[in-house]
Amino acid sequence: MRTLAVALLLVLAGCGGGSDDPPPKPSKTSAAPTKATKATTKPTPAPPKGTPAPEALSKFHCAKNSKDVWTASGYLANRSKSKITFQVTVYVGEAAGAAEKAKTHQVANVGANASTKFDIDDLPAPDDGGPCHVQVLAQR
Repeated sequence: MRTLAVALLLVLAGCGGGSDDPPPKPSKTSAAPTKATKATTKPTPAPPKGTPAPEALSKFHCAKNSKDVWTASGYLANRSKSKITFQVTVYVGEAAGAAEKAKTHQVANVGANASTKFDIDDLPAPDDGGPCHVQVLAQR
């Protein structure tokens, strides 16, 4: 039940809201240029691909093992009539709303009406750990 709640939370967190307000109009005055700054760019991660499928996940387990390495495992069930590739992303830590390090694993070609086990090792995690968050996407 906790896994389903966490998966639902992640799905809902991915929904963004917008504003119906028009954008602000530029002002007619501008400040005098000050010291020139160098623009820096940061690579943006590719957006997740697929349809949220939290119902496909069962027996999800995420914990630090005896070697102080975070791992996650679980089962994915394909209840459709054709093969599906699942994308599982796991994040360890408090959900602060900012970009954080997570690990994504592809589980390719799960057969129709079949299930398969997955394992994800060496999850990035803060020193103090935190809760595990999981997202499952189905790519049909």
